[in-house]
Amino acid sequence: MANAQQAWRVAWLVWLAWLVLGLLCILPAVLPLSSLPLLSDWLPAISHHVLPEKARYSPISYWLLLTLVWQLQRLRPVAPGPFFSVAFRQDLLWYFATMGFRLLFLGTWAFAVVTVYTHYLSFLTLPGVAQWHPIAQFVLGVLLADFARWLSHLIRHKVPLFWAFHSVHHAQRDLNLFTDARVHPVDRMVSSLVTSLALLVTGNGVPAVILWMVIETLYPKFYHANVRIDLGPLRYLLVTPQSHRVHHGVEHRYHDCNFGFLFSVWDRVFGTQYPEHHIWPPTGIPDAEFPLEQAGDPVGLFRTLYRQLIYPFASLRRRA
Repeated sequence: MANAQQAWRVAWLVWLAWLVLGLLCILPAVLPLSSLPLLSDWLPAISHHVLPEKARYSPISYWLLLTLVWQLQRLRPVAPGPFFSVAFRQDLLWYFATMGFRLLFLGTWAFAVVTVYTHYLSFLTLPGVAQWHPIAQFVLGVLLADFARWLSHLIRHKVPLFWAFHSVHHAQRDLNLFTDARVHPVDRMVSSLVTSLALLVTGNGVPAVILWMVIETLYPKFYHANVRIDLGPLRYLLVTPQSHRVHHGVEHRYHDCNFGFLFSVWDRVFGTQYPEHHIWPPTGIPDAEFPLEQAGDPVGLFRTLYRQLIYPFASLRRRA
């Protein structure tokens, strides 16, 4: 048992290291330096001088991350079953269906938010922080953005209007490495708007906003996956697959806990962390009207995707 625990500690440490490496690798692939002049001034401090030329331009690293999480699901699943299940196929369709939106989101949306902030809200910028080193700015921005994400997540659970859209994400009964993609576009825009503003008040610009969006894409794949891992002592700092599964629990007692996105410290500080870390509850939402995926054929999957996209509006209409 001790050897097994040690092996899994090594596994998640390797994964975390690979996560950082993958992030540094895919940045230039997602964000061509020549197309955004600001990046040539800001990103070098993060990635340009860290990795060899070929490694920096290796988008394959993203898929290697997926492969590693895939293997963790196979070796240590919470709920054993076929990997290519109907639920997985539905979430995979969500991933591809929102890929175009994410590209728009990473570019146009980020510039729009920065432009509005620059013209109308720049008085909120913390004095003196703009003169900090870019990495120090980004670290402070990440802390504020993660807290803002925690707060907005809590609000999206408490306010019925926001919950109608966020519940689409929570409806999945078979969590997998693509469940993080099951996010309604309205829900995604609301959450990222809040976190982007948190980055901007610390003097960060478009590159930092986009880099945060890249982090938003990578780390949640790990803790949404069907893996029985809680990261040991690191659970006191980071959100884990176990803690986030509790957050997705279908029972009412799990609905108001574990709102963290990257760090778990906010839940611990504000008393919303569920105390038990050895439970792996069933997930989903207690709404019989939600259009759960049942047909695994392409037509059935696309039909279900459409019904899930319009579900929040139908849900709000029923409550009116």
